Amino acid sequence: MTTIPRFANFPTGVTSGTYSNILDLLVSTTYNNTFITANGGTVQGARNAFLAALAGNKAYLNIHSNAFPGGEIRGFFVQQVPGPLPIFGVGAALAWSRRLRRRLAASAT
Repeated sequence: MTTIPRFANFPTGVTSGTYSNILDLLVSTTYNNTFITANGGTVQGARNAFLAALAGNKAYLNIHSNAFPGGEIRGFFVQQVPGPLPIFGVGAALAWSRRLRRRLAASAT
């Protein structure tokens, strides 16, 4: 969906480093023309298709190199929930493991 052949200012010819960029999902230069055309011919359609892929855990980033032109590094986007929810999840998991250990100890005696 993204610009071809690379993101703006993406480093080439390097083996390590960092890259940071914010893509505006409502700007046509964020997408390649084929993706826009395939999704209704509008930037809004392209944005909606990307967001649907993201929500369906189907959106990924594939980094190509000269050594691996088909893709060297591939990673799927994941949604992170801000705030106390992840902490609650860890707390619930710890409480569950504590309860399970108690049950196992009680059944062993």
